[in-house]
Amino acid sequence: MTTAAVAQEEAPARTLFTNVNIYDGVTPKLVMDAHVLVEGNLIAEVSTDPIDAAGATVIDGGGRTLTPGLSDMHVHLQLVTAAPSLEFMRAQEVHLRMVPIAEDMLMRGFTTVRDACGNTHGLRETINDGTLIGPRIISSGACIGGWSSHADFMADTSVKGQTNVEAIGFSSIADGPDEIREAIRREMRQGASFIKLMIGGGIASTYDPLDVTTMSLEEIEAAVDETERWGTYATAHINTDASVGLALDAGMRTFEHLLLTSPEMMARVKEEVEIYSIQTAVVDGLGSNPVFVTPAAVAKAQFVEANASKAFEAAKALDIPMSFGVDSYGSLEAFRFNSQAITVRKNLFSNDVILEMMFQNNRKLMEMSGARLPYRDGPLAIIEPGAYADILLVDGDPTEDVAVFSDWENNIDLVMKDGVIYRAELAE
Repeated sequence: MTTAAVAQEEAPARTLFTNVNIYDGVTPKLVMDAHVLVEGNLIAEVSTDPIDAAGATVIDGGGRTLTPGLSDMHVHLQLVTAAPSLEFMRAQEVHLRMVPIAEDMLMRGFTTVRDACGNTHGLRETINDGTLIGPRIISSGACIGGWSSHADFMADTSVKGQTNVEAIGFSSIADGPDEIREAIRREMRQGASFIKLMIGGGIASTYDPLDVTTMSLEEIEAAVDETERWGTYATAHINTDASVGLALDAGMRTFEHLLLTSPEMMARVKEEVEIYSIQTAVVDGLGSNPVFVTPAAVAKAQFVEANASKAFEAAKALDIPMSFGVDSYGSLEAFRFNSQAITVRKNLFSNDVILEMMFQNNRKLMEMSGARLPYRDGPLAIIEPGAYADILLVDGDPTEDVAVFSDWENNIDLVMKDGVIYRAELAE
């Protein structure tokens, strides 16, 4: 075989998008009548002038909007049922149920997810090598907390280290700074990109009232130190002022939820936290969500539903940098709510602010994993030369109304991830 023939075989596939209007994930206005060239898995060129790309597959966008792929910064792909039920579900069943959920996520336009509690390391690798179809996964691995924390979904008679929830890798029970460090090292060994701590009480778990702080300052400081040694960060399931204040004292840089945090503590969050992973849509109807089956869980859900808006309004007024994440879990249909959650977020925020959350702030949160991020050949969630070719063609203008992403069946006409087209419905 000639050298020229070898070079031709090894040349990356090229795809040229023409006749598109670009929302690049940063600029609040579309770039009109543009062209985008993809080479291999990266964007090679973006121009308003015609691009000479001999041999490329040409896709006429027909005036559609070309955007970065969507991302959800708070999912639980392994949580395929109500959390307490995981203790009684076979590991194989749990992992097999994740597969169609992951594929459906990609087909709806979500090219990247941040999995904030659960063993998705194997799913990530089988998606990355092309065995399965799904989004990029940035995983925390098992969430870490002590006995009677939001990581504790065990039966009353359970023995630490011998439970199904721990065996399948959904959560890890660790008490004291040394066990916290050991649990973190175990997750980093498996390929975690960041660590999720359970510092405050939760709804679905049985043994942790909402007002309780379930980690000590020394435990949180150990987690912050250990994750920084690994070049990444720890986030936390956290809600109340007491828990948030303790975590800030320990040097934490990002949080999940903050559903019961006062305006005064939110002001401190504004000064000390890089980004806040807010989940607004899950609060609507939370008290009647059928996933909460015990009277205690229902009561906690109703309390959060009645009070969380105060925290959200405070975060909005303070202009705290917030990411887009939905807290997705349950059945495939339940996971589909993250598409609708884009529209629901309009109840609180302007269109421009939602776009900033979905793209700029989500990208910032991804990049907080540093060298532990599995995807480092280019930036994510942006349309620019050198970025990953995670691309949507959308029938509509998200800079006017982000709700176009929610009606994915009618409006998202093409999904490309890593330079590969997974869904295309481009008939005029």
